Amino acid sequence: MKAINLSQAVRFFDPKQALKGQYLRTWFVERAGSPRRRLAHFLQPHRPCKVLFVGHRGTGKSTELNKLAEEIQDRFHTIGFDALTVIGRSNMRYEDLMLALATQVTRRCIDDGLIGRPAAEPLREGWQALADWWRQMVAGFSLKAARELSTIATLSTLLGEIEIGVSQSAFTREQMNELVDRQMPDLVRWLNWVIAEAERHLNPKSLLLVVEGLDKVDLEAARHLFRDRAATITALNVSTIYTFPLSLRYSPDYQAVQRHFDQHVLLPNLRLRHADGSDDREGQEALRRLVLNRLNEDLIHPEALALLIMASGGIAVDLVKLVNQAALFALERSDTAQRIEVGDAQNAIKELRRELAANLSLAEWRLLKARHGDRRLTNEPAIETLLYKGALIEYSNDPSWCDVHPMLWGLLERYGEDENGEPHAGDR
Repeated sequence: MKAINLSQAVRFFDPKQALKGQYLRTWFVERAGSPRRRLAHFLQPHRPCKVLFVGHRGTGKSTELNKLAEEIQDRFHTIGFDALTVIGRSNMRYEDLMLALATQVTRRCIDDGLIGRPAAEPLREGWQALADWWRQMVAGFSLKAARELSTIATLSTLLGEIEIGVSQSAFTREQMNELVDRQMPDLVRWLNWVIAEAERHLNPKSLLLVVEGLDKVDLEAARHLFRDRAATITALNVSTIYTFPLSLRYSPDYQAVQRHFDQHVLLPNLRLRHADGSDDREGQEALRRLVLNRLNEDLIHPEALALLIMASGGIAVDLVKLVNQAALFALERSDTAQRIEVGDAQNAIKELRRELAANLSLAEWRLLKARHGDRRLTNEPAIETLLYKGALIEYSNDPSWCDVHPMLWGLLERYGEDENGEPHAGDR
């Protein structure tokens, strides 16, 4: 399925949607350096392991994880969710994450038919004890489903209401977090009971949890989760993949984090150039296929396509966003526009450049200019921040190197210093 007009192109290039289902099978582009196949061999049923999946925001981790789940579905039943979406705040605590794990996994196991209310003892007693524990946990909260948990469906409803309550009310969230912190051993125990029941139902297959969104949380929140509370978030008796911020890979804390995980894999960005500045044809062709798998080639001028590919910096979601915006600019230019022209591509780049540059300080511009000159990748806190903001991009050759996002190159001189150390007149 390909877009046959620009209105379809706007829909097909949605930067907020990872590929799944039929779109995954028709639009997916295989990329050099993907750890997906290695990870598929590492994951084994009934051998719980914990994995860090590392990569730039927008590099395509969600799509690769969806592809992995599809390829190992004969051995694993995958339950995945975006923790940032469920929790609703980027400065989350470990209590937020563990509550989200408990509600999401239990609800999905119920909805997917992996646990039920069995007639035989002692399973019936275990189910009733689980329901009673959740009812006691939320006693005093204004939740409609809290009074009666006579069916497994009402437990699923209650857990959904808990998620809504903590995401919409700071007061409810703080109260619930205090309860979760005090009850953490019981929460882990009951969640492991649910997992064991699900795996008994799935046998010989196993359960696999994929927790996304943690690569987008605040850096201090990420340190709290992965460094300070790693023992808790890895306490479940099930294989789990956590997305992890690339910027913390260059932090001194990374060595401490690694000790709690069985495997850590990196999804590299698609390279447009090598460190010496020469073109990387393989990376450019992969990005070209990413676009042309989704729209007819006659909908975009060849020079416009080349311009958007190079402006993306090899970040897949940035290229999707650029094509989306370029199509909108083309339609703004004319309701009957037949293709994306070079001017539309340039307008899209300008729009996203403003977005990327908006939160950079003068000191960060100076550091970006220096890194553009030497392409050295080091582990200073300022480098972590620029990687987190997406202004600096890591490329994984041997050795790894970095460069400024290409959309910012044209601004590096403008935000430099003059001979007196003062910003140029054109600075913000």
